[in-house]
Amino acid sequence: MNRRVTYLVGLILLVGAVVVLAVVLRQEEPAPTPVADGADVTETATAAATPTAEPTSTATAPAPTATATVTTATATAPAPTETATPAAEEAAYEPAFEPAACQFEVPGGREVECGYLIVPEDRENLDDGDTVRLHVAVFASESETPESAPIVYLAGGPGGDALETVPFVFESRFAPFLENGELIMFDQRGTGYSEPSLACPEYTELSLELLDDVLTPQEAVDVYLEALAACHERLEAEGVDFTAYNSAASAADVRDLRQALGYEEINLFGVSYGTRLAQTIVRDFPEGIRSVTLDSAYPIAANIVLETPANLARALNVFFEGCAADTACQNAYPDLEDRFWELVEATDEEPITVPVQYAFTGEQYDAALVGDDLIGVLFQGLYSAEIIPVLPQVISDTIGGDYGLLGTLLSNFLLNNEFSSVGMQFSVQCHEEIVFAEPAQAEAAVEAYPRLEDFFVSSASVGRAAFDVCAMWEAGQAPPLEEEAVSSDLPTLILAGEYDPITPPSWGESVAAGFSNSMFFTFPGLGHGVSLDGGCPLSVMLAFLDDPTTAPDGACVETMAGPNFRVPGEAVAEVSLEPFTTDI
Repeated sequence: MNRRVTYLVGLILLVGAVVVLAVVLRQEEPAPTPVADGADVTETATAAATPTAEPTSTATAPAPTATATVTTATATAPAPTETATPAAEEAAYEPAFEPAACQFEVPGGREVECGYLIVPEDRENLDDGDTVRLHVAVFASESETPESAPIVYLAGGPGGDALETVPFVFESRFAPFLENGELIMFDQRGTGYSEPSLACPEYTELSLELLDDVLTPQEAVDVYLEALAACHERLEAEGVDFTAYNSAASAADVRDLRQALGYEEINLFGVSYGTRLAQTIVRDFPEGIRSVTLDSAYPIAANIVLETPANLARALNVFFEGCAADTACQNAYPDLEDRFWELVEATDEEPITVPVQYAFTGEQYDAALVGDDLIGVLFQGLYSAEIIPVLPQVISDTIGGDYGLLGTLLSNFLLNNEFSSVGMQFSVQCHEEIVFAEPAQAEAAVEAYPRLEDFFVSSASVGRAAFDVCAMWEAGQAPPLEEEAVSSDLPTLILAGEYDPITPPSWGESVAAGFSNSMFFTFPGLGHGVSLDGGCPLSVMLAFLDDPTTAPDGACVETMAGPNFRVPGEAVAEVSLEPFTTDI
């Protein structure tokens, strides 16, 4: 049996969170409607992000530690040079920036300049005259003497919408970066308010329609392939050239953005897939980059289709071992791992019905869940530092027939597709990731973890079905360069979360090996997109931005412990749940 609550596994890495829901832990009331960041919220929350396991006895993962891992390639990095990689040839066109009204609700009290970057759709075919318009927002610094080099944020995904999320998460996640300089956020080509959009409402609408259906893995694959085929056909009729929507094209967009806005230098800040894009920029256009921050690094040399099963199995082991090693968690939820897999098996035999609400419309649904859906809840929950501590309670409550918290999380996850461009996701993944893998390899990767097999079989993004999507997507084939590790001597900060289920710390270490002036930090108890959680990761990043040539003080990492798992008898605390989008 398989899920109706579909997840585009790990693709909206990325990141990127979207809507803040308000909910008091243990309440069984329907999830509230989306609330803009900073708004008055009477009921307070807990939730995570976009697309997403129990490992078998063959899965191996080190037990979580209470101390962070800090690796510094060089204690003091020299000033950046422009010799890391050859610069690309000068563009044979003039990128233009056209001022325009912001298409999103500007956070109160913020000074923002918006507009569109206009560049060719296909830089290798300028004669056709086709262009793309990228919606851009430049947020003014809070400083009277701001740094000259702004931060350029690269959202996750691929396909994550950056600017649509601004009203909901800007103040909590991005405002701290305005202390000393400007912040530039933009919707990458094919996403959000940029034109054309490669969003697939056909896919999103089907996800809602099938909530109360119980399908076999193959049935789920078949219906979603039909929806994606309809999306592809529509976009093709609208004139979209799918071969022009990939990381290399987006990297050139960022080069053009810097030049069009007149900045001599910029600080790249990528989260999840945004780190892969950042590496592409560093490789192709190293000039004008002051520093690079890679949060939840996604190596260009990695293959998400082949490595995600092992990555998720590792994170699940870290989670279950983390609870077992925590006295309070172990006492409150003994044998949590065994009980979870028993729950998965029981739910496969007899699906459960969980009330959920689609927050944007207020419409109520009865979601029929099977074991795969419960694996997906853990997978997505491990992205978020706020959700990780409540996951043992989610499992225990569900075993006991209390679906209130589970329904809240699922209601939140349903919003993910609203903040991502599925068409852009497949254009990128098919062009430069799935093309370098074989179906047999993907099947073997999943077979190593039998308990996860059905979960991945039905995934249109990282399972066997991804090859079927790519066979019809016409995204072209990237050159071998797009599966080769990047080398650079630019000052680079690399951050990782111990519990991250999609971009593990080992991926960050892999990237760091090629960046000679890199500094690498692993943060205990945290998941995906650690810098956006605030606290120690944010302080480390801000110190790095202040002086990228000197390793930031990582003393705060040593004071961090594992998650503060919630157990019965504790006072009910209010926590805010933010869905990730995708993160990858």
